[in-house]
Amino acid sequence: GGGFDVVASWKAAESMPPPGPLRKPLGADATDRGAEGSEVVVHTAQPPLLCTGFEGSVASMARNLFAFADAAEEAKGCLAGAPLLTEDDESTKVAGVFLVGPAVRHGEHSFCFVYKFRQRFGIVANAICRGLGRDTKSAVEACRKMDMFLDDLSCC
Repeated sequence: GGGFDVVASWKAAESMPPPGPLRKPLGADATDRGAEGSEVVVHTAQPPLLCTGFEGSVASMARNLFAFADAAEEAKGCLAGAPLLTEDDESTKVAGVFLVGPAVRHGEHSFCFVYKFRQRFGIVANAICRGLGRDTKSAVEACRKMDMFLDDLSCC
């Protein structure tokens, strides 16, 4: 009882680069693979973390987890077609789902370059830690001193 089921579809096999000195092999061989297109279900006791990188974008990989700006007034400028987020970069549709990276938009502000969106990582970490009941004051202050806690968008 309890936990989470993560459901995925098998893609075509990819050749993996040889393991480097700091990379351990995945431990699975070709016989562990399912047929391309078939589903695999992994059960975990911990909430899963979805990290899709840049490929595919949130619009295709996690569309069901976010509401998106439409043709309404709120969708003008940079926000057109973007995921709608709280001030903590959390989905307005599914609580506990956060977005970091170049798809983050707030009004006329776009965080499309790494030097911009990395300043929002602290915002997300702070929201998650506060949600877990952790005191984040000193960590937030340390991030601010390094210009890595961008919550004042008036400077953008």
